[in-house]
Amino acid sequence: MTAEAQRTFYTVFLYSVNRIMFFKITLMRYHGKALEKHQIRAAEAVLGDIVVSHENVEALGRYSDVATILAGDGRKDHVLPPLYDCRLSHMGPNGLVLAGLQLEGSVAFAQNWYCRPEGW
Repeated sequence: MTAEAQRTFYTVFLYSVNRIMFFKITLMRYHGKALEKHQIRAAEAVLGDIVVSHENVEALGRYSDVATILAGDGRKDHVLPPLYDCRLSHMGPNGLVLAGLQLEGSVAFAQNWYCRPEGW
């Protein structure tokens, strides 16, 4: 077996008591530059379902863990640009931070998503 065939992948689903858990997601960077705390607090958050999948990304020329946000109203539209090479950066009682790359054309910028449960 090849190393690729031996790899095991897991999917984690976050559920609230009665339905899928939606998050309020706030971007923490603009064109790769970190925003100030007051700018992050003032920024408008989007509501959606976070989906992370391992997929082949042609723009990167390799496989990547890709986070996407699906609209909270049931549409299958992507609310934010995908987050490539996604990883869990921080996690606490009030939310979590996903870190990765955001592609704009052929340029990749560092991006972080501050995600907190819908009711917070």
